[in-house]
Parts: sequence; structure tokens; C-alpha cells
Amino acid sequence: MIHTWSKKIRFFTLVSAAFFLFSCSNVPNTIQIQPKISTEKNIPAINSNITWSLSSQDRRIAHYLIEISAGDGLATLVNESNSSRLIIQQTLNEQWVAQGLNLSPNNDYKIDVQLIKLLAKVKQSTYKHKINSEVVIKIQLKSNNKTFSKTFNSHTVSEAPLNADGVKISAQLNKQLSLLLTEIVIDPELNTKLQKF
Repeated sequence: MIHTWSKKIRFFTLVSAAFFLFSCSNVPNTIQIQPKISTEKNIPAINSNITWSLSSQDRRIAHYLIEISAGDGLATLVNESNSSRLIIQQTLNEQWVAQGLNLSPNNDYKIDVQLIKLLAKVKQSTYKHKINSEVVIKIQLKSNNKTFSKTFNSHTVSEAPLNADGVKISAQLNKQLSLLLTEIVIDPELNTKLQKF
């Protein structure tokens, strides 16, 4: 009787381990973020005679986008296939130009976009997973001896059955980043500073 019970436990353990390994194989090595600023929001025009130069910095501690851990084992890391910092800078550049902001390199008025955090941490257990994702972007305006800074952040926690899927985690991170970038371009305080600094 004990021998039969032991076989069942061993079989269950092997099936669970195989299920987890199969799910990890569905996680890509790299992903590319593709944020899209929502056109559903009322995005204001920026009317200003000021011409700004736009730059960006990557200040992240972790330069990977997804970290999947399952207790005692090593974490599976999913890296970015292209620079997230440059993609964010390009997305904001295109949107601000569409809003009417004058952008040109090497001006006295400077916009510095700082990527502080862009990471989804996944805790995987046998029958469920929990995703804790955070995006933090700091916008800094500078001219002569004037400076203005504002930090925008988004933090979400979600839980789902079974194992994490890399495509779904990537889609969630893209959506979260898109919402945060939309929040940046519609922010009244920032838009006022961009018009009159």
C-alpha cells in the first residue's frame, strides 16, 4: 500500500515538474515593447514659441523586462530585443510633435526622459502565477538655472491560474507602459511647463 502511494506521489511530482518546464519553454528569450499612446484620451495641443531638445537616459537597475521565478530555482529572465529607452523616447517625440511642440537638437531648453523601472516580476507556483509589474518614468525639464521634474509611475498586480505565458506578460507590460505614456502627454502640469518655462 505504501509502495503504491509512493509511486503516485512520484508520478504527480514528475508530471508537475514536466508541466512547469513546458510552460517555461513558452517564454521567449527576448521581447520588444511596442507602446501606443491612446487616442481615446483628450490629448491637448501645446502652443509655444519654445523649441526643446529631447534626450533620454536608462537608469534602471534591472535591464531585463520579465523575471519569472518558481521558488528555489533560478529565475528565467526575458531581455529586451531593442532599447526600451529609445522606443519610449521615440514614442514621446512623435506624440509631442503631433501636439505642436517644437523639437530640435541642441537647444537651451531640454527635456530629459529617464527610464527608472520597466519590469514584470512573475512568481510561479504549481497551479497559478502572480505578476507584479512596475513602470517608472521621470521627466525633467531644464533651461539655464531652471529645473522642473515629475515622476510618473504605474504598479499593477495580477494573479491567474496555471503557468505564466510570455506573450500575455509582454502584452500586459506593453499596455501598462502605453497607459503611463498617455498619462505623461496629457498631464496638465507638464504641458503648462512645456508651453511656458
